[in-house]
Amino acid sequence: MHAGLRASRTSLASAVLAALVLCPAKAATLHLSARTINERAVTSNITLSKDGSALQLQSGEVIQDDGPASGFSYKPNQEKLSPGIEIRKQLLISDPRAGKAVLMVAIGGDLKVEVNGHPQKLGAPQKTGWEWQAYTIDPAALKPGLNDIVISGTGMVKIARADDSYAPLPHRSARSTDGGKSWCVDRLGPSGDIAGEYYVRLYLEHFKPSGSILLPVMDVANLEGKPLSPPLTAPGPLRVSVSAAPDPKSGVTLRVRSGTSYVPEPKTWSEWMPLDRDGCLKAPRGRFVQLDVKFAAADPRLTPQLSELAINTEPVLASDWTRSLKLVDSHNEEIVRTSIPFRYEPFTEPKLKELRTRYHLDEVVGGAKTDLDIISKLAAWSSRNWPWQQWHLDQFYPSWDALEILKKLPDGKPVGGFCQQYDLVFLQACESFGFVGRDISIDSGTLGRPTVVGHEPMEIWSNQFHKWIWIDGTAAYYPEDPATHTPLSLYEVRQRQLRVLRGEQPAPMHIVHIVDSVLQWRGLDVDMSFAEMRLIPRSNFLEQKYPIPLNNGKGPWTWNGFYVWSDAEVPPELVHANLVTRYGNFEWTLDQAHYVLEPTATDGEFRVHLDTETPGFDTFLAQIDGGEQSPVAAIFPWKLHPGRNRLKVWPRNNAGRDGIASWVELEMPGS
Repeated sequence: MHAGLRASRTSLASAVLAALVLCPAKAATLHLSARTINERAVTSNITLSKDGSALQLQSGEVIQDDGPASGFSYKPNQEKLSPGIEIRKQLLISDPRAGKAVLMVAIGGDLKVEVNGHPQKLGAPQKTGWEWQAYTIDPAALKPGLNDIVISGTGMVKIARADDSYAPLPHRSARSTDGGKSWCVDRLGPSGDIAGEYYVRLYLEHFKPSGSILLPVMDVANLEGKPLSPPLTAPGPLRVSVSAAPDPKSGVTLRVRSGTSYVPEPKTWSEWMPLDRDGCLKAPRGRFVQLDVKFAAADPRLTPQLSELAINTEPVLASDWTRSLKLVDSHNEEIVRTSIPFRYEPFTEPKLKELRTRYHLDEVVGGAKTDLDIISKLAAWSSRNWPWQQWHLDQFYPSWDALEILKKLPDGKPVGGFCQQYDLVFLQACESFGFVGRDISIDSGTLGRPTVVGHEPMEIWSNQFHKWIWIDGTAAYYPEDPATHTPLSLYEVRQRQLRVLRGEQPAPMHIVHIVDSVLQWRGLDVDMSFAEMRLIPRSNFLEQKYPIPLNNGKGPWTWNGFYVWSDAEVPPELVHANLVTRYGNFEWTLDQAHYVLEPTATDGEFRVHLDTETPGFDTFLAQIDGGEQSPVAAIFPWKLHPGRNRLKVWPRNNAGRDGIASWVELEMPGS
C-alpha cells in the first residue's frame, strides 16, 4: 500500500509538472488603429475623422416627416404662397444645439421665415437636392420639442399628400388664409382640400446622439487570425484598453460577450456585459469573444474620438499538436458585413417561380455556362420586353412586381416603364434563379455634372466574381475591367468617373454591349453621373409592398429611407438623412463560407466552425480529400490522417445555388 501510495503521489507530481511545462499562459496583445477598426468592424453612425486618426460620431441630422410621401405625385401637390396665404410647419427636435441650422423648402421662392416667433434674416437661397432651396437660420431660435416654422411671402411649396403615403403622417402642417391669425391643419393646397405635410426640412450640423462599433469575433488564442491556432486549456482573462478623447471614460463604453462557438448563439454564448473599470473580463465563457463599442454625446456639438483599441489575452494553452502540421494551401473568405438593415427577397416567393415559368426563362438562359452568362441573358431579355417610351407611366405608376409591369393592357401594350421598371423585371428574373440583387439609383448630386436626370440600375451579387456587379437591365450592357474581364460595380465606375472629371487618367474600363439598345453608352464624361448613389435597403418588393420611394424616378429622390454613399469627393445633399461613409457598409459581401479550425484535446482532430452571410441559406457543404460533397452542420469534427488532408466548404441557398468556397490543405506526419 505504501509503495503504491508513493507511486501515485509521484505520478501526480509528474502530471502537475508536465501541465506547468505544457500549458503556460501565453499573453498576446493586438493593437487596432482607428483605420483598421473602420475596415474590420461594422459601424453605425460612426465615421473616421478628417485626418483618419480617430473614429467619431457621424455629423449631420435631418429633421423631417414628409419622406414617406415625398417624390412625384400624380395629383395636385403644390401650395401657392401670396400675401395673406402663409404656411406653418412643426418639426420635432430632440436637441437643437448645433453649429449650424439650414432650413430647406421645396420649391421655394421669395420667402419670409419665422422660427418660434423669431423672424429670420435670410440670405440668398442655396440649392440642395433636385428642387430644394436652403437657407441658413439661427440655431438659437430652435428649442427642444415641437418648433413652429412659419413661411410667408411668394412662391411655391410642395405637399407630401397623405393619400400618397404608405405610413401615417403626423399632421404637423397647417395653412392660413388670414395672414397667420388662424390655422387649418390638413386643409392644404389652393382649395384647402389636401391632407399631408409640407416639404419643409431642417438640417442641423451637429453630431449624432449615439453610435456603435461591432468588432468581429476573435479567438483569444489567435488574435491575429492565423490559419491554425493552438489547443486551449482555459481562455484566461481578457483586457481591453482604449485610447480615446477627451478620455476613455467619457462617451465611450465597451461591452463584451464570449462563447464556445465561433458564431454567437444563445446556447453557447454569454449575454452582453460591460467591461469592468479596468477593461477586464476575468473569465470568458469560451475561447471566442466579441467587443461592442458604444459612443454617446452629452452635447451634440461635441463627439468622443477613439484612436486605438489594445486587446490583451492570457490564454492557458495545452500541448500544441498543431505545430507538427504543415500548411500546404489555404483560402479563407473574409465576410464583410453591413450595418444597413437590408432585407432580401425570399427565393421561395411564389411570384418568382411564376415569372420564371410564365416567361420561359429557362429557355431564355439556355446554353449559359457561367453565372455571368445567365445574368447577361436575363438583362437582354429584360431590355427587349417593351419598346422604350411605350409605356403607361403617364397614367399611373406600376407596383414593384415584374408580373404587373409585364401585364398587357387593352391597348396591347404592357404596363412597362422606364429604367426603374426594366431593372425591376431584370432583378426579379435574376432572383428567380437564386441570384441576389439590390436597387441603387444614381445622379450627379452635389457634383452637378455630367448633367443627368437620373438612373435606377440594379447591382447583382456575383459568386463568380466575389463582388457586386452592375449589369444594366434597361440598356443590356455592363462595364468591365478590360485586363481581367471582371464586371465593375457602380462604386468602381463612380471612382473612374471622378478621375475623368478631374482631368486625371482613370483605371481602364470597357463597355460590353450584350444586345443593341436604343440607349447607348456615351462615356463617363457625357450624360450619366454616378456621383450620388442611393440604396434602397431591401429587395423584397414582392414579399412586402412598402416602404418604397414614391413613384421612384419620376420626381426628386427625397425619400427618407435611402442609404446614400457619402465621401469628401462628392459631399452629400443636405436632404438625405442616412449617410454611409464606411466602404464595407456599402460594399458588403455575400454567399461565402468562412471557417475557423479549433484544435481539440485529441491529436489530429479539429472542430470546424463555419460562418456565412447567405440570403435564403439552406446548408453548408463540405468535401474532404476530394471525395463526395455532403451537407455538414455549422460545427463539425474533422479528423486528420497521416499525409495530405484537404477540406473544402461552401454554402448553398434554398434556390439550389452554391456559394463561394473556402479551403485548407494540411499535411500531417505519419505515425
